[in-house]
Amino acid sequence: MLVDDARRIAAAIEERLNASACQGAKATVKSDQMSPKTVPAGAGRPTFTSYYIQIDDGTRMATLTLGQAAKLVDDVEPDWDQDRLFEAIRALNVPVEDTN
Repeated sequence: MLVDDARRIAAAIEERLNASACQGAKATVKSDQMSPKTVPAGAGRPTFTSYYIQIDDGTRMATLTLGQAAKLVDDVEPDWDQDRLFEAIRALNVPVEDTN
């Protein structure tokens, strides 16, 4: 299931971050649920769930798709600091928000 993939990717990113100079940055699973406004008569209302990985260092936050997050896992190096982490996230064309 996608939720299991999301949890596995978040754990792998967190492990890489903790082994680097990015200690303090967190990777968590975020989900968004959506139901269609209209459904055919007699049909149940389905709920669609999308999963994302949210990376936060206390001052910045980015939300990555599972594909983007999986790529980031392979890129994180032990000598990366938090600035380098968010540079790599921006290179994936993911917006980075200030949380202050």
